[in-house]
Amino acid sequence: MLNDLHIHSSFSDGAFTPEELLKIAEEKGIRYISITDHDTLNAYDGFSVDAASPVKVIPGLEVSTYYKGRELHLLSYFHDPYHEELRELLEKIKTDRVDRYDRIMENLRNLGLDLPTDLPPLDSYGRAHIAKMLVSQGHVKSFQDAFDIYLDVDKLAYEKRFKIDTREAIPLLVRAGGIPVLAHPGEKLYNLHFEELLKELKAAGLLGIEVYHPSHKKELSNRLYGLARKYALVITGGSDFHGYRNGSTDILGRFGVNDKLLKRLLNYKEKRGGSP
Repeated sequence: MLNDLHIHSSFSDGAFTPEELLKIAEEKGIRYISITDHDTLNAYDGFSVDAASPVKVIPGLEVSTYYKGRELHLLSYFHDPYHEELRELLEKIKTDRVDRYDRIMENLRNLGLDLPTDLPPLDSYGRAHIAKMLVSQGHVKSFQDAFDIYLDVDKLAYEKRFKIDTREAIPLLVRAGGIPVLAHPGEKLYNLHFEELLKELKAAGLLGIEVYHPSHKKELSNRLYGLARKYALVITGGSDFHGYRNGSTDILGRFGVNDKLLKRLLNYKEKRGGSP
């Protein structure tokens, strides 16, 4: 099992609580994990890991940003979870998510769909929650159909939402003590003058690339690895695990970083100050 540094909990759009994720990681023999929920740190409020646990948890977060009109996600590790500026940003994103959720639900009802009126008790409202609802209510056959018909950009019920500019988010995460990492670049982003993008984001303070991810074929991971070494960027990886009840957890720990690459990340944190 690899060290899995990209996992989502039930505090965003994952199926399992932080405590359940820790238990699964223990059963699989994973040494390090990071819970990187979308735009919320609430998974870490009141969550603690017993010193005797064989699994260590690295504080994590995934932030939605925009770069020249294109959506980019940033992972952050080791930030101060109580940093005022970071908390203010996440609260603004959360408020806008809720408002957007309401607008999309209203659009769907105006299209004649009969849907529940109460919001789910979640910290990170998103289109994924609505897609699951559309499937469970029988309005569409699949999760993908929900996006293709109603929820994707320019579809019947789509609504825009606030995202911070990537070049503003990176230095903010650095100020909060975090190590900002470009999440799952993928083939599509890689082909769009990726090296120029990387240089611009590094100038803004980017410190790493997520090289290993389920969406990355081996050849792409090798190219990303080479660019990370070329620009002295930290290399991370993870399964981007969301999971679902009564489903397989096989992917957890299948994607991530080995102990050697993990040690580089931990050493980098120590050099910047403080201990992991």
